[in-house]
Amino acid sequence: MAEGSTNDVQSSPGQPAGHGERFANLVQTDRSQILAAYERSLARAQSPLLADPRSRKQALVNASDILDDVIGSVRSNCVRIDESYKKIAWAIGQARAVSGQSPADSLRAAVIFFNVTVSAMMRHVQDDFRLLSVFTLAITALNESINRRIREANIAYNGYLLDRIHRAHLDERHRIARDLHDRLGEGVSGALRQLELHELVEPDRPVEPRLHTSLAKGALTEAMDRLRLVILDLRRDSVTSLEKALGDYVISTATDVDVRLRISGDESWAPPTVIDEVFLIIREALRNALAHASPQVVLVRADLAPHELRAWVEDDGSGFDPRAVCTRISAGIASMRERAALVGGKLAISSSPGQGTQVELVVPLPGSPEGRPS
Repeated sequence: MAEGSTNDVQSSPGQPAGHGERFANLVQTDRSQILAAYERSLARAQSPLLADPRSRKQALVNASDILDDVIGSVRSNCVRIDESYKKIAWAIGQARAVSGQSPADSLRAAVIFFNVTVSAMMRHVQDDFRLLSVFTLAITALNESINRRIREANIAYNGYLLDRIHRAHLDERHRIARDLHDRLGEGVSGALRQLELHELVEPDRPVEPRLHTSLAKGALTEAMDRLRLVILDLRRDSVTSLEKALGDYVISTATDVDVRLRISGDESWAPPTVIDEVFLIIREALRNALAHASPQVVLVRADLAPHELRAWVEDDGSGFDPRAVCTRISAGIASMRERAALVGGKLAISSSPGQGTQVELVVPLPGSPEGRPS
């Protein structure tokens, strides 16, 4: 809904004509007193919301906007909440996460404001009981406006903290990448160089030792390739577009195989951590197909819906017996299954010699996110 629009929630039939306008004018007249009483009550409760000028201003502006919702609802004889509340609630949630304030502080402040406002409105009902039905509508609007703001602020609060965790996770990955490169990569590279030097200085040694040396070189070379891939994964930033990341990988492989890629659905339905892991799973399945299956065509598909992400990697290559795979392929399959489990998904692999391979991934999703303020 556009900014400034309202959302009608509930009507109050049978309200006497003129009582709504009169009660709304009374609340409007009391606005300054209500806000002042609210601030005094926060001070008595030693609320952290008064700890700095910005937080104090946000709390009072938010309270004033809630009174606008109450007044507007009473005048229109139904609960009407201005949708612009999302922006300030979002700003409040983020600001309180940054400052380290607990959501419990916001909830306590909301209770204080509710009590102060109800007490102020109750005086008018005590003076004229004909305003009781209008008072009931006003309380309903007050409660609805407060609850919506709390929900939106909590979404922003949690989102900010999740972003911080995600950034810390990326920093830790980069640190691990540096350690692997400096401590393990140099050692493996040094061992490989020593084998090469050994071949140069002893060219006339018997065939069998040369064969063992060649196998050792092959193993170390593959270990270096795997290590480089791990380091690149750790150093890369999060995947922001599954389609682009997979497309870039296909281009980087510089293969003659016909790789057909199709991504459908809205990627924003999946959390960033899911997109990250799904990319790594699909990439591993694609890498295995290109490296070991000698296919002519590989089909890569991912369909996203609010409730589920489903992906396939199919090739027409040599296939294999899943019950008797080599160590390298087995390790890759185990890695894909572990990554799928991390995001609550399941991985299924179908293959047989000469019949190609299909890898299918299914990941449940929490659902489409609610609209966010622009």
